[in-house]
Amino acid sequence: MLVSQESHVFSGPLAEDLRLARADATDEEVHGALRLVGADGWARALPEGIHTAVGDVGHALTAEQGAQVALARAALADPAVLVLDEATAESGSRGAARLEEAAAAVLAGRTGLVVAHRMNQASRADRVLVVAEGRIVEEGPHADLLAAGGLYARLWEAYDDGR
Repeated sequence: MLVSQESHVFSGPLAEDLRLARADATDEEVHGALRLVGADGWARALPEGIHTAVGDVGHALTAEQGAQVALARAALADPAVLVLDEATAESGSRGAARLEEAAAAVLAGRTGLVVAHRMNQASRADRVLVVAEGRIVEEGPHADLLAAGGLYARLWEAYDDGR
């Protein structure tokens, strides 16, 4: 399953949007997926909860909420392999930490391929592949790549100095 940076919120009840991933999901399972990605609070606060219409015909969601919905869909689908292609990028800096935690929660217990430009997200991976000019130029765990002193280490140093 793929969750990309351009998450889409479908028009209609929030629960039905999430059930696109698994049609037989119960309301409790929908709430569980939303809870996993940190969205259950705002979803319960909607006028009709998860039965509130969202998207173009209903309640507008923020970019962060849209990304949470996409991640909750992935949680409901429960794929063995999950690809996150900049899935937390649309949140901006403000919601980045929350979405990175949500992504980590959805990835727990499954194989994941995470395309990320945020260094702190890359640093959490079991194995990092550094791509430059369309080629893999380094690979390994975060600590090993730092110790190697190559491109990844320079990128990490620039990121770390900026924090």
